Amino acid sequence: MVIRLLTNSPLNCAHALFGWKGKGSQPEQLLCNNRDMQAMLEHAKKLTIPLILTSFVALAGCTSTSSSVSGYAGPSVSSAVAKRNTAKSDVKEAKASVRDAEKAIRKIERSMARAERRLKRKRISEKQKSAAEKTIKEGKRELRSAKRTLRRAERSLSRAERREKAATKAIATAKRRKAEAERRIAEAKKRKEIEAARKQLEKENDTGNSRLRRRLFAINDPALKFVDDYRARKDGGFEVAAIPVDKMDKRLYRQQVSYRTRHKVGTIVVDTKQKYLFLVQPNGKAMRYGIGVGRQGFAWSGSAHIGWKQQWPKWTPPAEMIARRPSLAKWGAENGGMPGGPKNPLGARALYLMKDGKDTLYRLHGTPQWNSIGTAASSGCIRLMNQDVIDLYKRVPHGTKVVVL
Repeated sequence: MVIRLLTNSPLNCAHALFGWKGKGSQPEQLLCNNRDMQAMLEHAKKLTIPLILTSFVALAGCTSTSSSVSGYAGPSVSSAVAKRNTAKSDVKEAKASVRDAEKAIRKIERSMARAERRLKRKRISEKQKSAAEKTIKEGKRELRSAKRTLRRAERSLSRAERREKAATKAIATAKRRKAEAERRIAEAKKRKEIEAARKQLEKENDTGNSRLRRRLFAINDPALKFVDDYRARKDGGFEVAAIPVDKMDKRLYRQQVSYRTRHKVGTIVVDTKQKYLFLVQPNGKAMRYGIGVGRQGFAWSGSAHIGWKQQWPKWTPPAEMIARRPSLAKWGAENGGMPGGPKNPLGARALYLMKDGKDTLYRLHGTPQWNSIGTAASSGCIRLMNQDVIDLYKRVPHGTKVVVL
């Protein structure tokens, strides 16, 4: 069984396997003396293309490796440390070689110096003179050799120090890239957690906050930070109804915002045009609340201070309001007013505004009418959602300055 292939070049191999001739090529000979070998050759042809492609991929660096996954093909920290340790060892050995060479040179120089001193003696035999001259001659030869050895050792030391410096730099680079890779891994993990949280929110059946979160989900959205506070709760023996936040503009939710103002920290600033109440905080921040303001003819502006705070306050409509709405007469002062509760117009909390020692008759208060927030519908008072006025009540003491723009 004989197979003869003219394979003087890779091209000839291709010619022999595929029966192909390029331009200017000689006819190739393929002799097969049995059918099994012919079948084997046909099988080899089928395997050649995948083999060539695999080789090309490997050479191009397209294979999936740990470096391609990490996005960093440089040395690891441990590898760089190992190289630096090797370089340090090389430096140590090179320094020892330099010391040995310098020591040998000093030894040779001392030997030559002794021989030269012997030659300068007045009484010296021919034998001693010959021995001294021989010592000097051999010493010069050994000195040249020792100096060459010293130069080689110094070059080796210089190279080892450069390798050590490069290895130290590689360690710093590897540590920096490792930290970057860890940061990317942490970010990917965070994105994965966020995606899991998003899917979990989609499974919630809570009508209200869950729909809001699905619609407005954003990890850095300050409007969502306190959104859970708008759920139903019990307070002071009363039930505070949940706010259907999915039906409201999210700008009216309680949220911390950047706010530049000339007013001191702790001041309440009411912007009746924008329908916002700001509680000034340090570092250029403020807690912002959505509010309802006085309708046309009942709006007011100026400054005052909080003279009194009340939880679940009693409401007594003034005579002017009773005159406009006689149905409120049953809650007049003579009847003791309307007791506090979920249906009370003042809501869960009331902050009474005073000026020059007198009651201004204006209030910052809660309201059961959440849909009036963001509108001008009150009789001059500033109203907040019950959950927001409870939060504001906790944050401000008596005497807090209130500025209404």
